[in-house]
Amino acid sequence: MPSTFGSNTFGGIEKDQTYNYYRTRIPGLIMKIVKERIYPLIHLNCPPDINCQYCINVPQSPALLKLKSSVFKTLNDVSQYNDDFRNILVNDHNIILHLIHLLIQFASQSQLDKKTDSQEQHDQQQSESSSSLSLITQSLDLLDRLINNNNNNRKVVINTPNALHSLSTLTNYKINIHFSQEMDKQTFKVRHSSRWCLFYIQEQGDASVYSELVKARYVGVLVIAISTAGGTGEEKDDEIRDQLFLISEFIRSLNQGRNYNATFPPQPLLVRRSDEQIEEEGGNEEVDSQLINKGDYGHIKDHANRAKEWILNYFIEQDNPRPRWYN
Repeated sequence: MPSTFGSNTFGGIEKDQTYNYYRTRIPGLIMKIVKERIYPLIHLNCPPDINCQYCINVPQSPALLKLKSSVFKTLNDVSQYNDDFRNILVNDHNIILHLIHLLIQFASQSQLDKKTDSQEQHDQQQSESSSSLSLITQSLDLLDRLINNNNNNRKVVINTPNALHSLSTLTNYKINIHFSQEMDKQTFKVRHSSRWCLFYIQEQGDASVYSELVKARYVGVLVIAISTAGGTGEEKDDEIRDQLFLISEFIRSLNQGRNYNATFPPQPLLVRRSDEQIEEEGGNEEVDSQLINKGDYGHIKDHANRAKEWILNYFIEQDNPRPRWYN
């Protein structure tokens, strides 16, 4: 029998076809197991706000949080290349609302913890937060997967009260607060994944979405992420670079309007409100401080220049004196 090693066929099937088949199909037996054993685990202690008809109420525990975290990771991995599987999660199990309400609860609790901070509470949080943080990071990763390149799923997030505000809150979750190395990795993952979710919403959003992002103080929290001069920003060069890019893209779209994805004309009122957020967070000074940052092969400096250009564009459009360095 002729060898098929190195050829374009395997067992009479084109290699690319075989590869794509297993990337996009789940064998029936595996799907049966997923339906019977995995799907029900989605509904362990569903958020009460969504009134899920499949909810299974059981006593909450760190072990249960770890189990649910593993379930969400599995769902994320399986859905990576499988549109049908993603559709089942969204349409049959209302997974978007399950995820976003979990994040809303977590963001709300994190804000409450800030206001009532104490050593006793701090010790309790450290003992409980590892399992809950794992669940939140896996929830964000799965949400990221589901809203990327899917307008319908994004709309569910946008139209859920407090969803954008909660994601905005989580972009700065425990920023510049250090626990253990493992805990720091998880808190960074919460911030990083929350920013990506908001980016996908920004990327395809229309004027009404941009208005909601402004209400959620989107630009303000991005400024906090780059606030290395003030001692509260991210420490990773690529994260600083990305937030500078997002700031400049957001302000540019508001200044110029947009003629791709969801199109809209210039939004001067939203520019003004965004600029107020930038000023409140000391954003002009923070962007200035990044102009001498040589990290990421000079890309941070480049993005800082672009961000400053678009922030200053607001003042120039208002007939304010043109800054000397701008010429």
